[in-house]
Amino acid sequence: MFFSFDKLFTKVLIKTDDPKELSLSDKDLLVIYSDRLHTVVGNPRVRKLFKSINIDDDMQQVVFDLKEPLNDGMDIDFVINVLSTGMLIEWLQPKVDSIKHTSVMIGGKDERKIVDNYKPMIERLENLKSELAKLIRDHGSVNNRYLSGN
Repeated sequence: MFFSFDKLFTKVLIKTDDPKELSLSDKDLLVIYSDRLHTVVGNPRVRKLFKSINIDDDMQQVVFDLKEPLNDGMDIDFVINVLSTGMLIEWLQPKVDSIKHTSVMIGGKDERKIVDNYKPMIERLENLKSELAKLIRDHGSVNNRYLSGN
């Protein structure tokens, strides 16, 4: 099965609100998103879901074969959901890391104030990581033929 980058990247764009990225050219945005996509697919937990997965940058497609497929439509939706969640984590992680490192450099009362202002962003990152882990876990347990007795 396969789907286009556009389908995946549109889902990611809907969930982000980064004016800096939205001001980039389509070409630059494609490079950034492709890099994040490759990083997510390199995650061992994500990789383990697939018999095979190939990111074709030239054709701008993701071609995959799940270990535990259901049907084409549901599988594509599931993979897009997993990959877009992973890409959101890759987008947010550097921002949170920067805040944490900057606040340490300032120190004192200001440190606490900076971290407090960005607490929702830090919580969102943790929620996204948890959501990704649950998506992978649930897919494996719900669709496992061995566990269901089929």
